[in-house]
Amino acid sequence: MNGLKLFGSFFKTSIKQILEDKKTYYKSFFALVFLGNVETLFPFLGAAPESVYYIFLSVFTTLLTFIILSQVVLVQKKLQGGVGELKYFVPTFLLYNLYYSFLFFIGLFLFIVPGFYVLIFFSMVPFIAVLDDECEGSFYEASKLLVKKNVGLVVWATLINLLIEFSALLITPIENAVVKGSLNLVYSLVDSFITLVMIISMVKIYYYLKRT
Repeated sequence: MNGLKLFGSFFKTSIKQILEDKKTYYKSFFALVFLGNVETLFPFLGAAPESVYYIFLSVFTTLLTFIILSQVVLVQKKLQGGVGELKYFVPTFLLYNLYYSFLFFIGLFLFIVPGFYVLIFFSMVPFIAVLDDECEGSFYEASKLLVKKNVGLVVWATLINLLIEFSALLITPIENAVVKGSLNLVYSLVDSFITLVMIISMVKIYYYLKRT
């Protein structure tokens, strides 16, 4: 099965998993929706754009988002027979996502090719860090070895994740507060669901590559 079809199967399976086990995922979904709209409340909390308070609230919101996503990843690990605790999952998953993002932007700044190399071949690093209890040596080398097993599959997953990250920028230029808030609410519903689907899909891809 080629990369696109294989990615499609993981994506569909993840959607089915969420819909069939709503009790496990609905809290995460609505929490992500809330966090996706909380920025519109910042002005009412006295947080002007570019202020220290605004930056603090943004960082805090990001941290809460990672706690939610870490919980979803932990659920997937336990479904695979693994063990773990959220208090260890969150800092590890957050830290290696930050490393991954930092390397991507550094590579992109230097030249486009290194940036996309990092984006694709190091995409498994945050998941290896929290899912693989037996990995010895570099998580980055382990990620490259996994991705090489099916580059096309990981490319498609990476492109969707990248699209999710940058799609919110479409709303940013809108100046009308009511229109912007309304569109952001609708967007957050779709974005939160797709984010859950993709985080589960990435875990499935990790386990697939590991067992291939």
